[in-house]
Amino acid sequence: MPDMVSESVVIVLDCSRSMYRSDYSPNRLEACKQGILNFISSRIENEEAMGGNTAYSLVLIKDKPQMIFDLNNGAKFNEFLKVLNEIKCGGINTLGEGLGMAIKILIEDIRTNGARIPRILLFSDGKYKTRQIDPMKMAMLAQQLTIHMDTIRVGDVEHSNIMKRLSENTEGKYYYVNNIQGILTTTKDLAQSNFEAPGSSYQKGKIKIPNAVLKKIAKPLLTESEMDKGSNDQQEVLARLRGTKQYDKCSICFQSNDPISRTGFRISGRFCPNCAMPMHMSCASMWAKSQDKTGDGTVFRCVHCLYLLKIPASVHTAVRMHSEVKKRRTKSREIQTFNVTPISTKKLGSLALYSACPVCNGIFEEDEFVIKCGNPSCKAIYHLNHFKQLTDSKCKVCGQILQKIAE
Repeated sequence: MPDMVSESVVIVLDCSRSMYRSDYSPNRLEACKQGILNFISSRIENEEAMGGNTAYSLVLIKDKPQMIFDLNNGAKFNEFLKVLNEIKCGGINTLGEGLGMAIKILIEDIRTNGARIPRILLFSDGKYKTRQIDPMKMAMLAQQLTIHMDTIRVGDVEHSNIMKRLSENTEGKYYYVNNIQGILTTTKDLAQSNFEAPGSSYQKGKIKIPNAVLKKIAKPLLTESEMDKGSNDQQEVLARLRGTKQYDKCSICFQSNDPISRTGFRISGRFCPNCAMPMHMSCASMWAKSQDKTGDGTVFRCVHCLYLLKIPASVHTAVRMHSEVKKRRTKSREIQTFNVTPISTKKLGSLALYSACPVCNGIFEEDEFVIKCGNPSCKAIYHLNHFKQLTDSKCKVCGQILQKIAE
């Protein structure tokens, strides 16, 4: 049996006046409520048997859209049952604004999670009023974010059929149902739609948000002053972090000074806006590149909380240029061969006394014979047996070739 994929589902319910019509028993709104409860109960039953973990959000459309549950609320069947029983019809259908709120919820989930498949499930009769936001523009945005819109249409079908167009533009499913039994059958089918079956849109590796889109929704790293001016949550996290006495050390390289610019953390350090984890800008760029070889090193997930972050392209350019210069210097460095012979530690005096073997990090015994690197600018000293372990006879400190001659 195929596995079930975890999803983030935002259920959008039209509660406008037209949903009070009684062509469905007892009316359109009540029929859609039963469909929502049937979808959730069927999905929970499937996931208990075969895995998966769906998170639910609920958005109501009236004169203004209203979010009832966020994806982080962990709302289940009983919570939906209680809320849906209290919902009444009223106002007009501001479809564009409702979809905009649903997409906003899913964008934040992509930032904080990124592991669940984003999805919108819309219940409506399609009779909407365009205010500031065009529903089709929201469909274009959803398509860029790989958000599927599944739509269930109740009532009469009009020529424009906005519900069908929304689904077609986002690779979702469109259903037209003309009775309560049709709604129940449809929602049960949708509850089983997240199987990771071969050839489905859920197949591993097939769904991937383009890097250009991730740049638009990722949050920038913040300076300490920006964290102080941020939300109460950011200030609280930063205060806790300061209590550890480690807030001025990068969580990637574990150093205070930037490994590239050599500047202190207060100059080159930044903080994750979600968890306040400290990191150098250059370290963040190198981490981003190591996580996504095809990316440009400007978008990455926090090493601590996996929040979606971005850094300026200029930082990545500086890191790349530093890497290229370092490679050229290494390539142009002349490799020489130095003759070496065993020598007593007595003759080396304090040099041997205060040195350690680069291979084992061990100290030297008095009157022990050792090998001293022949490079005048290098002070490496080796135990005789550890000198034999050098790769290609190259000094571990300066990289020059050491050739042992007869004693």
